[in-house]
Amino acid sequence: MAEAVAEQTMDSLAGQIEREYREGLSYFRSMGYIAKWAQYERFRAGDQWPAPTRRTAQLPRPVFNVIKMIETHKVANVMSEQIKMIYTLEEISEQDEQADQMQPGDLFSKNSDATWERIKQDELNEEALDIAANTGTAIWHYFWDTNVKGGQQFPYIGDMEGEILDPVNVFFSNVQQRKVQRQAWVIITSREPVASVREYARANGLSKAMVQQIKPDKETQDQAYDMAKIEMDDKDAGKVTVLTKYWKAKDKETDRTVIYFAKTASNITIKKATNTQLSLYPLVVMQWDRRKKSIYGQGDTEGLIPNQKAINTLIAMQILSVQLTGWPKLLYRSGAVDPSKITNAPGEAIEVQGNPANGMGVEYLNPGPISSNAANLVDAILGYTRQVSGADEASTGAAPSSELNATAIMLLQKAAAIPIESIKRRFYRAIEDIGRIWEDFWKVKYNLPRQITMKDDDGGDMGVLFDGSEFQDIPFALKIDVGPSSMYSESLVVSGLENSLAAGYITYEQYLKYMPKNVVPYRDRLMKELDEGKGIVGQIDQFVNSMQPEERQVFDQMPPEQQMQLIMQNVAPPQAQPAIPMQPDAMPAGIY
Repeated sequence: MAEAVAEQTMDSLAGQIEREYREGLSYFRSMGYIAKWAQYERFRAGDQWPAPTRRTAQLPRPVFNVIKMIETHKVANVMSEQIKMIYTLEEISEQDEQADQMQPGDLFSKNSDATWERIKQDELNEEALDIAANTGTAIWHYFWDTNVKGGQQFPYIGDMEGEILDPVNVFFSNVQQRKVQRQAWVIITSREPVASVREYARANGLSKAMVQQIKPDKETQDQAYDMAKIEMDDKDAGKVTVLTKYWKAKDKETDRTVIYFAKTASNITIKKATNTQLSLYPLVVMQWDRRKKSIYGQGDTEGLIPNQKAINTLIAMQILSVQLTGWPKLLYRSGAVDPSKITNAPGEAIEVQGNPANGMGVEYLNPGPISSNAANLVDAILGYTRQVSGADEASTGAAPSSELNATAIMLLQKAAAIPIESIKRRFYRAIEDIGRIWEDFWKVKYNLPRQITMKDDDGGDMGVLFDGSEFQDIPFALKIDVGPSSMYSESLVVSGLENSLAAGYITYEQYLKYMPKNVVPYRDRLMKELDEGKGIVGQIDQFVNSMQPEERQVFDQMPPEQQMQLIMQNVAPPQAQPAIPMQPDAMPAGIY
């Protein structure tokens, strides 16, 4: 009886989530998003011509994918900087500054670097920005994966993972509110195999009878994209739409606002309302270009489609004109020639029948010449499109003159990138929001010590025990540090080190230490050999430099043989100490 009541309550939750999902779909249809986003994806993929008809079957269909070229270069420009999350304590005491152990801010900063590498954040960023440039909205989603297991000395279960969501699969309670954390709820849709959904539901306590009610459906039209609308015909299982809802509510024990989540499929709750203990929605939304009063942004594709159509059409007409000029159509009177004997072979002889006095009866149709302005118009449209979209020659690496050096090209690229600086700022703000979500996960989910491989100050690996729950009540400040990472910035570093070495401002050891590792692959081994090669000379220098000023003054006044004797007594190992030179008259007989 209690189980039936619980399932009835769960079904009421499923009904509420289903109604909210349908309202979100209704909004998408009224705004035309489902049709528009599908069209944007087709154009970026190169599917830019309508289906041929009987009258257009022979029309050339060239595709010069300006949309993909512009968006790819702009995404690369936005990601051209190296990003680092810097955590610091909001309040730093004198005791914290004098502590020998790693500071909490440094620990979180190094853990962010390790997490960035582990979940392949660069790949996630590239995928998100590709979607944003096309549809206008990038959405990062982070979740706790209990299938991840690891650790030998300190075993653990579960870890944070990340994924990129398409805007067609995310619905917000208030689409006019741009800030995600102010939303009352967020719903995420996904298409999952029925077998895995039933297994998940059974593992979460659903009865066998209710599990069997989860059945495959054909609700693929709301997935918008062509590749998502057609699924494999799996008669044994099929797929079902799974709805995941996040919402905010009060924790009954702590009375603080936390994030809850639940999952439904086939209008059945497969995961009941669960307290995540997180204080932030694990989602980050970025708009490529903002639209007033909308959480969904606007991409470049929408404004580039008319230009792309014009370029393709003009080039198609030029190709068609060349085809008609090179292979003109043949006109002949009925009975004048045998059509079956006429081919397109060059220099072919055509037999004319009938009386020549009535005319040959055969002639070629000369097509009208195409205007020379067509080619100029294509270049003009392409140039204006790249200029207004912030993807001109300078930003894509092409220089107006071959005589420009790397520094001049960098300056041109920096000036050309000004139109997308606002996109970069929104991207950096999204990374900051991601850092806050990571911090939330670390403080809540990393509640047992686990060993994490981090990088030390010299770039080497080191194992550090991390227990984020120890810092749950400690507030952190977060700053996004942006630095150069392009090939030009690296070449400038190498050039600067070489000039400093040649001028004598740095030693060769310093030159190797600060040289990028990919430039000197065996840098550490070379530096070790240099240290070993110093031998006794390096130890002598260290001994002399460690003297007090008064000791150094006395040492400098000593005769050379006394200096050497003092050095050998304090520096050289016993087995390596040379004998003190003796006077010739004191040496044993037989030496000379």
